[in-house]
Amino acid sequence: MSTSPKRIKFILFLIVFTDMMGFSLLFPLFPKTLEYFLLKGDDVLFRMFYSQANLLSFGGDTKYTFVLFGGILGSIYSFLQFIAAPVWGRLSDHSGRRAILLFTTLGNTLGYILWLFSSQFWMFVLSRVITGMMGGNLSVASAAMADQTDEKSRAAGMGFLGAGIGLGFVMGPLLGGISSQWTFLDFLYKEGSAVVFPASALFAILVSLLTVVLVFVFLPQNKPDVVPEKEIHPFLSLKKIESRNLVRISLLNLLFVLSFSGFEFVVNFFLSDTFQFSPKEIGYTFLYIGIIIILVQGGVVRRLSGKVSEKRISLYGAILVVIGMGLLVAFGRDFTGLFISLFFLAFGSALVNPGLSSFASLESGKGDLGRSLGLFRSFGSLGRAVSPVVFSLLYFQKGPSLAFFVSFVLLVGFGILLSTQKEKAT
Repeated sequence: MSTSPKRIKFILFLIVFTDMMGFSLLFPLFPKTLEYFLLKGDDVLFRMFYSQANLLSFGGDTKYTFVLFGGILGSIYSFLQFIAAPVWGRLSDHSGRRAILLFTTLGNTLGYILWLFSSQFWMFVLSRVITGMMGGNLSVASAAMADQTDEKSRAAGMGFLGAGIGLGFVMGPLLGGISSQWTFLDFLYKEGSAVVFPASALFAILVSLLTVVLVFVFLPQNKPDVVPEKEIHPFLSLKKIESRNLVRISLLNLLFVLSFSGFEFVVNFFLSDTFQFSPKEIGYTFLYIGIIIILVQGGVVRRLSGKVSEKRISLYGAILVVIGMGLLVAFGRDFTGLFISLFFLAFGSALVNPGLSSFASLESGKGDLGRSLGLFRSFGSLGRAVSPVVFSLLYFQKGPSLAFFVSFVLLVGFGILLSTQKEKAT
């Protein structure tokens, strides 16, 4: 079997695509799933979570309390990724990328099986805990891609990986919505032995098993370099990390993800409240965003890689997202202005994400790629853990204008700090 770098890159693309598709299948089903547990009314854990959301909403509209409740659950998932990403990355430096990816994809499959049989809320939460912990495997896939690229082609490799992630996020909700119409397993749900939309959960299991097969059959076992022993989680030794640039780039990733994912979380409600978009129309809006991201990361970034530095690629993206968010604040209530602003936001984020990932990888030692990219992605997961709660509170208490303006200010700060970031001497 050929194990050329080009073939391995394509396999890594398929791995993150199927992984993200399986994960995002749940997105369009999440509200109805929570309503299902609310109507059951016999779950102590659900009531505990829901009461905490009520406290945070400060007596707001009950529909917003429910959204905030979903945000809390999403934050738990991302917080677990924050904990797990550096661990999986570091273990992959020792045990090889293939071994860790096999373990995490099998773990994801277990989480989806538990989702299928989540007749009780605690089982659903446990399934999210398992998939959250295993979701840190993106750091391993990023490290595997970095293994296959040199410094000049690193941004192109990360852009290709980002295109796979973006395509998975676009196709997952679409297929989740389609599979929700399948009724051949509804007898399990009616018997009380499965969650609502059991066919969607089964589809997620099959997609995850496909990822396992791709890793097992096509991804070669690499022999890791001998690396010095260090703490398994880099947050235990941030002051000891050799590259201070890596820490600063990871903090920049935290700031960017916090501001941008906060916008992503509340824009669903903005589209519904301001333009009365149906769930289907919101889905098409995200398809528009996803297509732009895929085209930019699969095409533009590849052409810039090796010709323009990672910092400059990220800066171009930062300028575009600041322009896009500024347009959203100023003209977002106009239909045309909304889609122009979304174009700039999608284009800019498609440059920032692979640019920063490649920037971080260049600050890594040869045997430390998994650990370094795990740290980088861990900071991003921390931003995703915080943003749903913070931005939903801003949106529902003060309105969309303030929520988008806060995101704009954070993105301006990100751009300024990025412009002062030093590049590694070559």
